[in-house]
Amino acid sequence: MAKWRLLLAQGKTHLVNLDAERQDLPGLGSFRSAVLRDAPIGEEFDLVGTPARLFEPTLPDLEANLARGPQVILPRDLAWITWALALEPGDAVVEAGGGSGGLTLALARAVASDGNVVSFEPRPAHRKVLERNLAGSPHAALVEVIPEVLEPGTATRECDAVALDLPQPWELVGWAATALVAGGRLVAYLPSTGQVAQLLAALEGWGELRVVENLQRDWEPKPQALRPQHRMLGHTGFIVSARHFG
Repeated sequence: MAKWRLLLAQGKTHLVNLDAERQDLPGLGSFRSAVLRDAPIGEEFDLVGTPARLFEPTLPDLEANLARGPQVILPRDLAWITWALALEPGDAVVEAGGGSGGLTLALARAVASDGNVVSFEPRPAHRKVLERNLAGSPHAALVEVIPEVLEPGTATRECDAVALDLPQPWELVGWAATALVAGGRLVAYLPSTGQVAQLLAALEGWGELRVVENLQRDWEPKPQALRPQHRMLGHTGFIVSARHFG
């Protein structure tokens, strides 16, 4: 697994792969990675004439620096999804629609250090981005990427939670009911109300049904001019959660 660090220099942060031969960073230019490998964590050192420090990357650092492919799920929704799934260390999760890996990273962190995430991602281009992003996570070993479509006829994998980020999640409700342990939870991430309605119909008989849309308004962090920012990202997606009691 690649060794990643968060580099702070000139007031900006960069996610760097120490196993790469060279780095090419905006404002810092091109330099050999060897100058970073022996730098102590948290202590200032000289980087091509610039004061710099290295830190262990956190999940927000990894999410902010994801290689872009499919649209990523934003942190406000990632946090809700992992909470709605009630994940704990040691849990087993099945994910359908790995995409760029933002949710995969969050799931793996939630079940670390002895849980596991099985992510179904059939599209080669998406899978390439997913695997590149997983390489930056300290929990990559907990994730198994399956290059297939999760279908109703797919062999059952017993799990504590199912996360669905695909257009027709209602087709997998039956599969999830068989795979989930008693009391296990399902979450689906959907962009439109029509999809939500169809999924809710398929979830008849499940417990603790909930539909959530998260809205976040950031403020300008200026003591003398503390106010909401003028622009706000509104709708991202609907989060449908349910619990299977058997």
